[in-house]
Amino acid sequence: MIENELQTSSPFLYPVALSVLGRSCVVVGGGAVGARKASALVDAGASVFIVSPELSAEARELVSLGVRHVAKPFEPAFLDGAFLVIAATDVETVNAAIARAARERNVLCNLAAPGDDGHTATGDFATMATVRRGDLIFAVTTGGAGPALSAYLRRELSARYGAEWGDTVLLLGTVRDAAKAALPGDAERTAALRSLAGKAETIAALIKSGDLNAARQEAWACLTL
Repeated sequence: MIENELQTSSPFLYPVALSVLGRSCVVVGGGAVGARKASALVDAGASVFIVSPELSAEARELVSLGVRHVAKPFEPAFLDGAFLVIAATDVETVNAAIARAARERNVLCNLAAPGDDGHTATGDFATMATVRRGDLIFAVTTGGAGPALSAYLRRELSARYGAEWGDTVLLLGTVRDAAKAALPGDAERTAALRSLAGKAETIAALIKSGDLNAARQEAWACLTL
């Protein structure tokens, strides 16, 4: 094994969960990549508009559902008042112009590329390969080194953690809130919550099987330790 192959090839990325609720977010590019990015922003509650002279079928569907569309080539003024922009065109000079305009306006910028896992060396942030089950979110990135690996890990996570995990998180959150109120002692509360977390697999399996009462009993039993 060559030593250099074991060294990271990119700067460390600081992982965050970014709130875009009600924020103005611009996606430049109406192809499949732009549509996918726009759809994710819509799901997160952003106020989205797509800038592109032409739209793919996926992007047209988003517009039909209420996403705003500017049928023009990119202009820097389109970023005025925006919170973030995703450059999803296949023209390098256009993407560079978007990044430059974003920097001038202190707008967060992501440079997307077809098939990537969200990493960009010149943008401000990376979007990651994600699996979402309600409030439970798994996010994977290889820093751009292995998009296929990111996709593989996303599929593995998706298969491993089904929809029942979204309900599991909701139930555990309810019990956690009750534990904070019912167990004033730090040590006692910590022990109960650790026990609760340790039963997550069992609770998820019960929910998946449809035995919701047993799942609830298993979760609430942690308060009687």
